[in-house]
Amino acid sequence: MQDNMQETDNMQEHLTDDEKVERGQDERIRINTFACENCGSTLVFDPETRRMKCSSCGAEYPTPEPKPVMPIAYTGLSEDKFAEWGGVKSVRCENCGATITLKEFETANVCPFCSSPVITDAEQIPGLKPNGILPFAVTEKEAHKSFIKWLKKRIFAPRKVKKNAKHTHMNGVYIPTWVFSSQVFCPYSARFGKHYTVVVGSGKNRRVVTKTRWFTVSGVINYDVRDLTIEASSKITQKELEKLGGFDMQSAVEYEEEYMPGFSSERYSQGLDDSWGMAQDKICVALKNMVRSRHPHDVEDYINISPSYNGTTYEYMLAPLWISGYKYRKKDYGFVVNGRNGKVVGKSPVSVVRAFIATVLGLAALAGIGYLIYYLFFM
Repeated sequence: MQDNMQETDNMQEHLTDDEKVERGQDERIRINTFACENCGSTLVFDPETRRMKCSSCGAEYPTPEPKPVMPIAYTGLSEDKFAEWGGVKSVRCENCGATITLKEFETANVCPFCSSPVITDAEQIPGLKPNGILPFAVTEKEAHKSFIKWLKKRIFAPRKVKKNAKHTHMNGVYIPTWVFSSQVFCPYSARFGKHYTVVVGSGKNRRVVTKTRWFTVSGVINYDVRDLTIEASSKITQKELEKLGGFDMQSAVEYEEEYMPGFSSERYSQGLDDSWGMAQDKICVALKNMVRSRHPHDVEDYINISPSYNGTTYEYMLAPLWISGYKYRKKDYGFVVNGRNGKVVGKSPVSVVRAFIATVLGLAALAGIGYLIYYLFFM
């Protein structure tokens, strides 16, 4: 009996992946695709219920109990360049350049950013596995309503664009984000000046002269940096994300694969060390502003700071966006919707006719106001 079991195990070890899938014997595939136990269809994460839902029969399955994200000590040893995120591969869009992460047995036919079908072959990813995630809280239907509302406010957008917007499809994508915390000890020195006035001369030569009284200062700032976010996406800029209202990182939970089904995720294009460098730049700007606010002044000569960082930690987070776009007169227009608060950022085409009419009406209104003023005061 034992020999037969060993023989069976050996046979299974030599099966190809396709044979394992066909026989339902590859546990990794079953876990990664999250198949429904009732009908075998694919499960997707439902932002509304925060549960996994079968796309065919509607059966629901719970997600793991949310756990707080545990920060990781930053060592400065470029750990993101040597780590391996097992069971994950990357595909690259040749049209827009986005790099998307997939499970080892998943495939991608179109890019979630630009909808292009030009996807290169997959390769293994060197890099860190996320330790935190902000699950989608806005459904695709809600995101689409936000987009329609946003588009209606674009008064110069062509009527045809607004009419066809109801057919726009959206892709849910998790974008990479680094979150840093650190205790900063910062000695500083600076030279500022305050203006004062004196009266010089006499008679016709009497005049007021502005002079500057310079003074030097020094001190120490203790700065507790918490949850400083640096975006690591190649497709979304920091300014665009700020317009989207940012992300409520305090609501993030420990990364679990159950939040991923039905969504894509972008691999970070900016590594850990470079992102920490950007974070330090932001911290230095904040420190200099603190020095300025401590010492009232009119002009500034210099500010020297010497920050040291202690207990620095990082979190590699995935944050949710709904991404889509449309064509108008052979030109692409993209937009994104924050997957947490529903805010929209994007571009819309301008109707030349509407813009011309608005300009004419504006000039006519100005001319009318000018005539009214002339009539009331000069006639």
